[in-house]
Amino acid sequence: MLFMLEYQINHSQKMDAFGAFASMSPDDDAAIEAAHGYRQIGRWHDTVNGRGVAIVEAESSEALHGSLMMWAGMAETLSITPVLDDAGARAVISANLSS
Repeated sequence: MLFMLEYQINHSQKMDAFGAFASMSPDDDAAIEAAHGYRQIGRWHDTVNGRGVAIVEAESSEALHGSLMMWAGMAETLSITPVLDDAGARAVISANLSS
């Protein structure tokens, strides 16, 4: 399943969150993904406003909650939304338009 993860850093924790993120390497990211059972497709950041979005592939949302818990103390909001790629969206839309 594909999920969209959205975050908003708590303004008072912004520099702490930036420091934690900046100290991480791509190998750290890979280790976190492996430990929690998901694969990141892509991640985009609005650093000025302390928010961003990622698309990940996981078997369930439970796989993502553990990973997000490490940021929960610095986040104003964290959300997990199931999403579809183009092929999945077309299949769902087509099936429902024909009924």
